[in-house]
Amino acid sequence: MKLFSLGARLALCASMVREGAALADVGTDHAYLPVWLAKQGAVRKAVASDVRPGPLERAKENIEKFGVGDLVEARLSDGLDAVRPEEADDVVLAGMGGELITEIIGRAAWLKDAEKRLILQPMTREEDLRRSLVRQGFSVLREQAVLEGRRVYTVMLCVYGRPAQPRNDLFPYIGLLSGDSAAGRAYLRREKKRLGNRAQGLRAEGDEAGAAKLLGFCGEIEALLQTEEK
Repeated sequence: MKLFSLGARLALCASMVREGAALADVGTDHAYLPVWLAKQGAVRKAVASDVRPGPLERAKENIEKFGVGDLVEARLSDGLDAVRPEEADDVVLAGMGGELITEIIGRAAWLKDAEKRLILQPMTREEDLRRSLVRQGFSVLREQAVLEGRRVYTVMLCVYGRPAQPRNDLFPYIGLLSGDSAAGRAYLRREKKRLGNRAQGLRAEGDEAGAAKLLGFCGEIEALLQTEEK
């Protein structure tokens, strides 16, 4: 049976999973990511977890359909609550809001282990997620933007310690991204626009200092864009 192709977003997540790792894919939905990795021989085992029974049934169907039941287990779990530390070297949290990702990480103290890796793909609230990672002692080892359809996403590879960011005040807004790719430039432009709109709102409220700070970040992002375009 011909294997499906991953979309650009999940393919980028897959590229950050270590060869031969034990994987936990949280919020797995159809289990596309663990099934694809298992078929490539890229993981030694995987837990495909979801808090919703409906998506979990679809995950089980795909696991059976593609014959990877010996490697991939579908499991009902709220976040990582039903996943044991020894079952996951690499943990993928993709396709959910940054606030929920933060909550799930905060409930799993065993992730504070330098041998574990987190692959995070927030759909919203990236700024809040990056700030939370810093507070909890995690570092972003690698971050890359990806275009899928009409949207731009970011995927972060994180580890506990080493030492934690921030590298600078701009980090919560753009992480480690730069304008060295079309996706990176799209992300930077989006963030510049978002921060500019927030600055206008603060100015309207009379917070000139707050507005000036955000506009300063806009200027730094514009400088990054211009540097890459030269």
